[in-house]
Amino acid sequence: MFEAGAPVLLPFPYSDASASKRRAVLALNKPDEYGDFIGMAVSSRSHHANAIPLQNDSLTEEQLPKPSWIRTDRVVTLNASLVIKAFAKTNAEVQRQAVGSLCEMLRQQAID
Repeated sequence: MFEAGAPVLLPFPYSDASASKRRAVLALNKPDEYGDFIGMAVSSRSHHANAIPLQNDSLTEEQLPKPSWIRTDRVVTLNASLVIKAFAKTNAEVQRQAVGSLCEMLRQQAID
């Protein structure tokens, strides 16, 4: 099993649910009693506006295969049974940045 803050690999669904592709997701919480957890997409592309760098020095164990960014604007609820592999665990600061960025984005949208 994995903990909150772990980047995990799973078949990530397209937004229209027509298909999926293996992608990394940052687990924001441990799976609940039903196996569900909240995750943020992880991308190897840096051009996304709401992306936070996920460098190997921000991981407490293993390393990711390439430089990556957490997409704080792509949040999904997934089931732990889909997880193929857990990579490592991010440090607390990266987790705080990701959640803080999501909260700020939601706050801004609520005000507008």
